[in-house]
Amino acid sequence: MNRIVNWRIIFFYLVISVSFVEAQVGSAAPAILARGPIESVGFPLIYPNAVKSWVGYYRYLELEIKVSFTRENIMIPAELEKLTCDKIKGFRVEDGSFLYKDTEWSLLFEFSPEFPLDCVFINTFIIRLKYFLRDSSILEPPLFPAILEF
Repeated sequence: MNRIVNWRIIFFYLVISVSFVEAQVGSAAPAILARGPIESVGFPLIYPNAVKSWVGYYRYLELEIKVSFTRENIMIPAELEKLTCDKIKGFRVEDGSFLYKDTEWSLLFEFSPEFPLDCVFINTFIIRLKYFLRDSSILEPPLFPAILEF
């Protein structure tokens, strides 16, 4: 009889522990930097160009998000639609991508066709990137966040 009671107590403890951990961690999976930043020549959206850029590839919910970064000044095509994504103001690109232009750098977020524009990912990425860039030199490659938790 004591063994049954002990197993029930252990089982109850495990259920409570797992529930507590899930509540602390949250149900959303993190986005993980799979590759990058990789130095590249040419920034998407600008036809033949030699703009120095860096590209990172994130895995999020079994999908891939490509993030391109440049410190070069780029001209925003007039046909791009302005879009506010959470608190971030940027531009929607025809294929569903999102272009963000800061005063000193620009980002292009390219999502998989089956994955809609994710403002939470964009907002979290930009906040973390700004934190990393505040202490870095413009001569160094940008530091992309390795893990983005939502």
